[in-house]
Amino acid sequence: MPQPVTKRRSGISILAAGALVASLVAVGARPAAAVETVADHATPVTACVGDATADWMFDDVSAGHFFRGAINCLAYYGVTIGYGDGTFRPSRDVSRFEMVLFMERSARAAGADPATVVADFATTGSDPVNRADMALLIARLLASATSNDSRVNMVLESDGTFTVGGTEPDDAFIDSRQSQPLTKDSAASALFELGVAQGTGGGNFSPELSVTRGEMAAFITRALAHTTARPEGVSIQQHLPGEVTVSVRNEVFAPVANAKLDIFSIRSPDAHRAFRSDGSCSSLVNDESGSTSCVIDVLDPVTGPDGDFTIGLDPTDEEKVTVWAWTGALGDAARSGDDRLVSVEVSTQGVEATGAKVSNSLPENATHVRFGTTVTVTVQLVGVNGLRAVPPEDGASYTIRKEAFRSIDAQADPSSSPLRQRSTEVVEVDSTGKIEFILDGVDPESNDTGDTVPDEILWRYTVTPVGDSPQFDEPVENVQVVFTDADPEATTIDLATQVKYLRAARSSTRPANNVAVATVTDQYGRPFKGARVELQSTLSALFSYSGPVATGSSGTARIGYQHSGTGGIRETLTASVAGVSDTVEFLWAVDPPVGSEATTGGGTYEVLAADPQRNEVVVDLAAGFGTATVVVYDGNDRFRLDGSIVSLSVFESVLANELDGDNILLLGWSSRDPDNQADRTDWFLNT
Repeated sequence: MPQPVTKRRSGISILAAGALVASLVAVGARPAAAVETVADHATPVTACVGDATADWMFDDVSAGHFFRGAINCLAYYGVTIGYGDGTFRPSRDVSRFEMVLFMERSARAAGADPATVVADFATTGSDPVNRADMALLIARLLASATSNDSRVNMVLESDGTFTVGGTEPDDAFIDSRQSQPLTKDSAASALFELGVAQGTGGGNFSPELSVTRGEMAAFITRALAHTTARPEGVSIQQHLPGEVTVSVRNEVFAPVANAKLDIFSIRSPDAHRAFRSDGSCSSLVNDESGSTSCVIDVLDPVTGPDGDFTIGLDPTDEEKVTVWAWTGALGDAARSGDDRLVSVEVSTQGVEATGAKVSNSLPENATHVRFGTTVTVTVQLVGVNGLRAVPPEDGASYTIRKEAFRSIDAQADPSSSPLRQRSTEVVEVDSTGKIEFILDGVDPESNDTGDTVPDEILWRYTVTPVGDSPQFDEPVENVQVVFTDADPEATTIDLATQVKYLRAARSSTRPANNVAVATVTDQYGRPFKGARVELQSTLSALFSYSGPVATGSSGTARIGYQHSGTGGIRETLTASVAGVSDTVEFLWAVDPPVGSEATTGGGTYEVLAADPQRNEVVVDLAAGFGTATVVVYDGNDRFRLDGSIVSLSVFESVLANELDGDNILLLGWSSRDPDNQADRTDWFLNT
């Protein structure tokens, strides 16, 4: 391992031997200090993934060869083709001439400037390259290939030293520091911080030793991991626990920006069930990026300027999930066996805990549970994106207080019902960062045949962190779970429309049609059949429907109605049943008045809705009065986001993603001629 040294700065160092002093003076004295000797900027991803792992069948590179993977990877990127006789000769020393060729080809794959990398290095000769020379060339490659937009930027400073991530390397190799010029020693230290140079043991780098072709392959491939070099097409890798990085590259391995990505996952034990027999995505997969798995939709993200997109997976209790990714045009669909699909198994173990959450096994919308069943309550440490996390070094503990109240022929109430059980205990999370406890309820009057009044057992629990244990976002205090034998009844209703807007009728005598979908569940969280759902509108004078609709076995009721208004307007729909209700807003939109579309004169209107499938945006043309007006764009137009020119896909992605929350978008335009399909409109979208 390298030995700890400080960054260069004024100060006093105590050196153990006069010979060491002399050698340091010869190469520029650098003091020593105690810091941790770790590769501070090692990367979890690699350039040797996907197609770059294919076997190039070199005769002298066996399946068990130590450098086999690195050698095959270099062959994929065109850095080497071996010798004409089918061999690579991994134990042969690299000559200066060969090293120049290797570095020039590596620079092209990494997006670096070959001339800057080679610079003053002698381009001819059969003399072997030593490890110090190789370190200098690879450090130059990384300084040329990385920038402030890279995850870690290496810079060649004016004094000939290298900085990594804006700072001078904290670590150095003993023998390199004692014997090498400033630039070469700094290069070796910088490569150690990046995990590229690993030394030869005992804190040494052996800078004067020659470099074999196999060692050279390992050095270069580890360096390429820090550049944009990735295989042609789409590749996917685990970046951190619970995170994946998806990369898109063209045929010369250059980054492809603004490529739309669809990313979906499933727990690894069920990976074989991710696709149906007809090849389509099954309902078991979880869409991680947009709204529809196996389909490129408007909610899907796009790659950045570096051709990459890193995403934290949705919260999950699974230790391992399998994640797929692919790219295509808007509306494209992928099926099992599609050569655009790539996948990786991702571990969620090891995520650093930043907080904790408490959940129970009750179904969504459930407020009660039947006697004879159990409810599991889980305390789970969580980290980035709510992914489950491992315990801190000092562990984590929580105080759990439980109380149970029982009532026969009446609702259970903590203020009046008998207390049947109470406990308080401190529990430490297990190795997965989890605590589980069980609540159950046995019918206190199991032989109450014909009794129409339900019995109840009410549990309530409180969970509080002990000491410095990770905190909850909100206090978990007196959470109630009710066990009962009550008959099912409608307790929850959810209302939605299939689209956010429709065009209003052109004539009040020919109303426009819409459909609202209401879903009703009972107190146990199950679909409730037979509930008669009534629908109302704030635009009652323009609203008509045939009357309440009963829910089916799935608990849903599709309620059609007519709207006779001809203007752009907001409508609030309300669905109600058995004393519960839910509302949803809907827009009736119109075309802009004749002549109003030429320009907004530098002004902007609030965006109310958008449908990228139809290239439509609905704006509030009345500026605050809610007049929903439809404007149409196309691929021939120009798009600006907050003043910067962007692609159509970015424009649509921002519309979809920003409108999905509570954000306000403003849209303006100029040079618009809606009657000319060849017209090129300038659109200005402000977030």
